[in-house]
Amino acid sequence: MVAEPVSAREREPTLDVLRGFAMLGVLLANLFSLYSLRFVTLGGVPGSGTLDTAASWFMHLGVHGRAQTLLTCLFGFGFAAQLLRANARGEPVLAMYLRRLIALFVIGWLHVLLLAWVDVTWGYALVGFLLLAFLQVSNRTRMIVAVVCVVVPNILYAFPSVRPAVQGLLFDRPQPYYMMQFAGAARGDDWFAMAKQNATMGSLWMLGGNVLWYVPWLLGRFLMGYVIGAKRWFEGPRVDVFRKVLVVGLVVCVPGLVFQILQMLKVVELRGSGVPVKAALAVVNEITTVAQVAVYVAAVVLLMQRSVWRRLLGILAPVGRMPLTTYLMQSAICPVLFYGWGLGWQTPRPAASVGLAFAIFVGQVLFAHLWLRWFRFGPAEWLWRTVVYLRAQPMRV
Repeated sequence: MVAEPVSAREREPTLDVLRGFAMLGVLLANLFSLYSLRFVTLGGVPGSGTLDTAASWFMHLGVHGRAQTLLTCLFGFGFAAQLLRANARGEPVLAMYLRRLIALFVIGWLHVLLLAWVDVTWGYALVGFLLLAFLQVSNRTRMIVAVVCVVVPNILYAFPSVRPAVQGLLFDRPQPYYMMQFAGAARGDDWFAMAKQNATMGSLWMLGGNVLWYVPWLLGRFLMGYVIGAKRWFEGPRVDVFRKVLVVGLVVCVPGLVFQILQMLKVVELRGSGVPVKAALAVVNEITTVAQVAVYVAAVVLLMQRSVWRRLLGILAPVGRMPLTTYLMQSAICPVLFYGWGLGWQTPRPAASVGLAFAIFVGQVLFAHLWLRWFRFGPAEWLWRTVVYLRAQPMRV
């Protein structure tokens, strides 16, 4: 039997909606902090009005870390789903999976060099190879490793000497130096200098001082998604399971969010705290983020069981059917707005950043609806599938 991509009839609409939400969150986070160069301007234009404050709180408490967690869990889920489909049909999967990762790695680096360093796909590809080590182990083992990946790196990085020591393994200067070099190129109009800095920043993001935290961060979330896929929670879907996930997620994440709010209000001050306190706080924040994403997922699954909500949330499904195209489009649009070779906009206020991200995403939703009226895949998804399955995929509906 010849391996084939998932057909439109086989797709679970809830997963497409979740991918759509993930792509909105990724755009919000990347435009707010990275594309707009807020991360190299020490916060950019902070803003002092009510809207700016609300936008900053929304990003800190609802988006940062959450969108990426959802996206990585969905990647791990996709890996498990691919294996399950292959086993059910008696298809060989290893060679196809390796082609999938290699193609994703190449797409990722083309993204870095031609558009923007704000890319996760080549990192996903590298860490995706590690998932092969978990093919024959139990779900219990996968979850244990996932928990270790969440907890241990946060404890390790609570020691202030760890990050500089790791940074020095591959880079001879501290991270702020490279950030300022990148900012200078981004504000200029030399596209080739920009491509060089994109390559440097892309490497720094994945292999710099945070590598011992970031790689486990990805692997742990991949494994969580893998376990969900292996347990087939989305087949049906398992509404009873997601009700429990919603309750447990709320019980776990609400205290953590309250504590973060108290810190933001400066009711709780932890400056100058020692390593044990910093480590405990980092672990609590990670657990809060994972639990909050579990609440997001469970809420979407449960709402999708109601016809009205299914129609409303289904508006995002086309974006979720072409997430790679959507992701690359964001990098084609945003640098034009903020980089010197484009319009050269200055870093906007928080509320303006959030509003701009929503406006761009609305345009992407409209594009996805129109595109999928005539085509089966997004253009990037078509290219990826063509390489993976070693034959051109039929594009027209």
